[in-house]
Amino acid sequence: MPASVSSSSRWSPSDPNFATEVVKECLTSALQCGASDVHVQPRRTTWEIAFRIDGVLQQVDSFDRSETSDPVSRLMALAGLPSYRGGVPQEGALRWQCNDQVEREMRLGIFPTVHGNRAAIRIMDARESVRGLDELGFDEATQTQLKSVCESRDGWLLVAGPAGSGKTTTLYACLSHIAAGAFRRSVLTIEDPIESVIDSISQSQLNASGGLTLAAAMRAAVRQDAEVLLVSEIRDIETAEAVLAASLTGHLCFSSIHAGSIGATLRRLVQMELPTFAIQSGLRGILCQRLLRLKCEQCGGRPKDQNTSQCDNCLGTGYRGRMPIAQLVTFDGSPVGQAVFNALVANRSASELDSIIAEAGMNSLSDQAARLVDAGLTDSAEVFRVLGRNL
Repeated sequence: MPASVSSSSRWSPSDPNFATEVVKECLTSALQCGASDVHVQPRRTTWEIAFRIDGVLQQVDSFDRSETSDPVSRLMALAGLPSYRGGVPQEGALRWQCNDQVEREMRLGIFPTVHGNRAAIRIMDARESVRGLDELGFDEATQTQLKSVCESRDGWLLVAGPAGSGKTTTLYACLSHIAAGAFRRSVLTIEDPIESVIDSISQSQLNASGGLTLAAAMRAAVRQDAEVLLVSEIRDIETAEAVLAASLTGHLCFSSIHAGSIGATLRRLVQMELPTFAIQSGLRGILCQRLLRLKCEQCGGRPKDQNTSQCDNCLGTGYRGRMPIAQLVTFDGSPVGQAVFNALVANRSASELDSIIAEAGMNSLSDQAARLVDAGLTDSAEVFRVLGRNL
């Protein structure tokens, strides 16, 4: 586990500077640990702080509450959020610099609970951290297929998976690959929120209260002479219809969707009342992915116990870093893609669609995970955590 971040032995909760020092050490420690999210949660008599590291939420500290010191109020002040708007969710942006490192952008979300406001902080990737397709860890065949999709002039690539499965990282890598291509193309994104900034493309963030809704953004984006469009997530029928329409009118579109498999993704599109013939015409491919934590190279994946000291590399978790496992089906006239669409037209279930993909010889996520376990890169406990089933 990461070291304590509140240093409650040095400051008393009744100290008026306590909240300021807690927030300072919390955010600094989170950046040093490589955390992607920070949770500050009020309980009846305590505050709890947790970091999400390599996709797993870990409690790192707990300290007594005080009526005179509230770390969430301090975070709201840093983000310029009004403290008088109690009892309602709020969102805002803040920046934080850790020692001599580059200032990092963060997004703060406030949510009211029975014990007071809780805070969730998403730490955005540094601008220079956007990776290329070759750096994501996909196998060579998947890389080649993704690059082929990126070189297309129209169509729609959907990246599917649960929260924290690396969908946004893959989408940014695709856009970065396009932006670095030999032929310059106009790339425009519509995101909520923007998670990383890529200087060579145009990115925009939805602002419903200011009039920049998804529908308005899509209408305007088409008039911006954009050739490549990213809509960060398919959340509803309106979004799905807008992106599918753009993919059918000469735009190359990228999006993510919360779905557990390729079959589940296709069934969800049908449930959104998108015509099957339009899906078949516009959809270029579906990439379904997960991220598995890798065993720590220094301690061999052995978590800390009472007889061993904490590993500085993995902070005592036994894991450090993650690797993707993925299935990619392209719908470009290939036998597998055509067989899947024929089954979709016949109203087959998601599991039946996935079975067709497996019967065509495509390795399942479980098969890929098993190979990583056999190679000693991860273990069965991590596979069960991610896939929910034993090998």
